[in-house]
Amino acid sequence: MASVYIAGAYAQPMQELLNRCATSDRDSIKFQQNPALLQNRQEGEKLISSYLDMSSRASLRTGAISEVIIPVVVHVVHQSTNINATSRAEETNISEAQIQSQIDILNEDYGNRSGITTFYSGTHGVDTKIRFKLVNIVRIYSAVKEFDPISDAAKLAAIAPPRSTERFLNIWVCKLSGNYLGSAQFPVVTKITQGTLGLEQPSAEDSPDTDGVMIDYRYFGRNARPITSALYNLGRTTTHEVGHWLGLIHIWGDSVCGDDYCDDTPAASGSNQVTDLNCLPVYSTCSGIRTRNMTDNYMDYSPDVCMGLFTNDQTERIHAVLNLSPRRARLVANSRRSENRLTVDILSSPISDLLRTDIYSPDYADYTMDIFNSSGTLIKKNIKNQSNIDMSNVAAGIYILRVQTEVETVTKRFLIL
Repeated sequence: MASVYIAGAYAQPMQELLNRCATSDRDSIKFQQNPALLQNRQEGEKLISSYLDMSSRASLRTGAISEVIIPVVVHVVHQSTNINATSRAEETNISEAQIQSQIDILNEDYGNRSGITTFYSGTHGVDTKIRFKLVNIVRIYSAVKEFDPISDAAKLAAIAPPRSTERFLNIWVCKLSGNYLGSAQFPVVTKITQGTLGLEQPSAEDSPDTDGVMIDYRYFGRNARPITSALYNLGRTTTHEVGHWLGLIHIWGDSVCGDDYCDDTPAASGSNQVTDLNCLPVYSTCSGIRTRNMTDNYMDYSPDVCMGLFTNDQTERIHAVLNLSPRRARLVANSRRSENRLTVDILSSPISDLLRTDIYSPDYADYTMDIFNSSGTLIKKNIKNQSNIDMSNVAAGIYILRVQTEVETVTKRFLIL
């Protein structure tokens, strides 16, 4: 069993329970406001089930699944420019070491290399074949001190715009309100054609600008100074939320004895949100017989020290989602590109209000975007590492997009109606 770390002078009482995850709460509100979104989610589940039934399950076993490397951009939204902060209020500007520790944890957990031995880990724990590569840290000062993970995703993304969500997993690290630890945007699953790959229309559910993960800075990484909980100190909040971003559901299916669509995770009557650091067993009788809950699964609410596995069915589901979610599928395809030149594609032209692009830069190099009108006048300049540009206040006409890295320049024409 891994050792338990209690943060220093700022530690909260060990017994303090927090709100582990806002993802299902946020989805519930969206479904109430727009029942069509719930129907879309249910249709997506049918597609995943059909995909898994039609595929040779032997070909989906972890030994045959190809490794997927997901590039990660971490946006630190903070209230201090001093990275060597001495007060807790300033520590929102977390260190590079704290960020790197979280990437290490993701690779350990998704690679079944956490080193934590749990009840189910020896028999059910598998390598998901998902790997994470930190490619950029963006630090943004904001006077906004905290964000609501249920309603403020768009506000946060406006302050710290994502790098292309068709190429990167964006993680926003900030202070969250409501005692929430984190949340994630669930992938939209739909039938994919060449015409829809990565091009689904933005909606209240799947806006490309908010597609990513939000984590409170006090629970990001492993045993760092700003971490204030003995329950959630090993980075498993991010492991859990990235699981949602990859299409995984809580093991109790968000209802009493609900369905997470994974047969090898025993049905549970509810979440395991407890203060027990001894990881005592919990049981349910969902199937009419007493079975032990998989409280050591990363998709439960257990304390970090008690978590230790993803299962084979969860792994199959992740890779099904990576094939069926247009934006996730494009991200995987982009991650496997190896060209040594800058490429720029305009995804929709003519446009009316939003210029959407697909930009590939070798080795994830930074780039800037400038836009000129037909007379050569610069109207938007030095937009860094973005893929979508608001053109709603620009007159109709022909424009030129210029994209530059340190070594290359590419220009493209586009039309605004």
